[in-house]
Amino acid sequence: MVEDSVRTMRPPNGTDIVPLPGRRRRPLGELLLEEGLINAEQLEQALEIQRSTGKRIGRVLLDMGAVAQEQLGTMLSQQMGLEFVRLTGMTVRDDLARLLPAAVARRLQVIPIADDDGTLTVAMVDPLDIVAVDDIRRLVGMPVRAVISTLDDFQDAIDRYPVLEVAVEILLRDLVPAPDEDISLEALRRLADEAPMVRLVNQIVEGAVRGRASDIHIERQQDLVRVRYRVDGLLQTRLTLPKHTHAQVVSRIKILGSMDIAERRAPQDGSFEVRVDGRVVDVRVSTVPSIFGEKAVMRLLEKGASTFTLEKLGISPRDHGRVLQIVARPQGIFLITGPTGSGKTTTLYAILGRLNRDEVNILTIEDPVEYQIGGITQVQVNPRAGVAFASTMRHFLRQDPDILLVGEVRDEETARIAMQAALTGHLVLSTLHANDAVAALPRLMDMGIEPYLVASSLEGVAAQRLVRVLCPRCRKPVPNLRAELPRLAEHMPEEGTFFHAVGCDFCSYTGYRGRVAVFEVVPLDDGLRQMIVARAPHYELKHASMARGMTSMFQDGMQKAARGITTVEEVLRVVELDQEPSR
Repeated sequence: MVEDSVRTMRPPNGTDIVPLPGRRRRPLGELLLEEGLINAEQLEQALEIQRSTGKRIGRVLLDMGAVAQEQLGTMLSQQMGLEFVRLTGMTVRDDLARLLPAAVARRLQVIPIADDDGTLTVAMVDPLDIVAVDDIRRLVGMPVRAVISTLDDFQDAIDRYPVLEVAVEILLRDLVPAPDEDISLEALRRLADEAPMVRLVNQIVEGAVRGRASDIHIERQQDLVRVRYRVDGLLQTRLTLPKHTHAQVVSRIKILGSMDIAERRAPQDGSFEVRVDGRVVDVRVSTVPSIFGEKAVMRLLEKGASTFTLEKLGISPRDHGRVLQIVARPQGIFLITGPTGSGKTTTLYAILGRLNRDEVNILTIEDPVEYQIGGITQVQVNPRAGVAFASTMRHFLRQDPDILLVGEVRDEETARIAMQAALTGHLVLSTLHANDAVAALPRLMDMGIEPYLVASSLEGVAAQRLVRVLCPRCRKPVPNLRAELPRLAEHMPEEGTFFHAVGCDFCSYTGYRGRVAVFEVVPLDDGLRQMIVARAPHYELKHASMARGMTSMFQDGMQKAARGITTVEEVLRVVELDQEPSR
């Protein structure tokens, strides 16, 4: 039988097999009509489409939006006498994944769920695909029993298919041991290009893409090689390899990134492109030497994934209106502050998406260009070719720009040119490393920018951090959290429900899935400008901003926690508790 972790629905007759030959199978459309799930007009329209396209009637009705996947699965179960299986939250066992590799499961849209007495039970999106059943039977060498599942459930299960561990275990058997210190350059290049190593590195990258990772870390330790993925901002160890594979893995990555495999004592950068499940991913590679050997880090950037909006990033309606009001001005500077990896560039892209119109000339200088945006001229920093932030900004001013995006204000020269552009009628968007929004003001002055120049060119500043989003399938409400955390009670919103993270298969037992930003936005008014010119200290600027209604990142995070989006613990992990501004 199917494992206990899989929820099943049996047809009325209770059978687990296809009805015997000779038994009349009622048409699916007739069953759906009888149950009131579709009407006669929808059925007639679906039959007409089926006659012209040859598609199965169920697929046509799904495409029309006439029935839900679960409704269709239940009716197919009744029609065919097959078991209907829900795969939600299910993790495929490693031994079953060895029988049916991920590539085959994905191609045939099947998930192996049980092996009972020499019969493999597979959940199929299309159990009528007899060719697929025959292919599986030949591959696994045993009888196959088909049950029905939905396409959504299949996608959920295949995304968590244990591809990496199983594939690597098989591939490592074929790798040739080669101690790093003894291997020649020619032998290393040959081994890095051989099929087992090519497949191994491909599996590592593909596993990261399918696992929603933003970065891959490959690190040589004293006795092993550790492979970690950064998922939702935190690193997770996903794989350990024998230490003798280190030079081959790093060399393979360098070959892909058009880097020098002979150079191991100096940092290198490179890039390459992969296609995973129809998605094109740009991989940025960085290597640095360490005491045990080179460390390689790969940043994964999905092309065409820049369809972010401020609403999806988590900005509150009030701060959303403030940001739009700032960037609607024809000139001035808008800065976003925060540490590396806090989502500043993503927010700038979301803003550009609002401003990008045919009548507007937008130019960007970035390091690197993370996402390509149609209709915008994007330039990547290249120090070897003399393409730097400051020098490129000077050239931009001769390109008749309306809006300029500077990836980061790193020094006085870049800051001065950005302010010059703002004062001559251009809107400038950029980022700056500062602890909060108000801290950007003294930070610019510390770079050597005169206070009057900061006050006259800057229109607004925002700060942000990323917090993990609670898994919707396993989060647990905490009705008395204020009593559990008395020191935070005064900071918690009166209304709303707080939750704890639990952990399940869907979120890889972390309790979280995805991230959202917490923001604070400070529009500059005449009062704040006067304080800047007077070189007011940080605590006075922050006090004045909060008196003007600024919602701090901590307050924004607590509001999101009260709405069940994240947890109080997660907010405290990334944002300091608000203190009364003091000297």
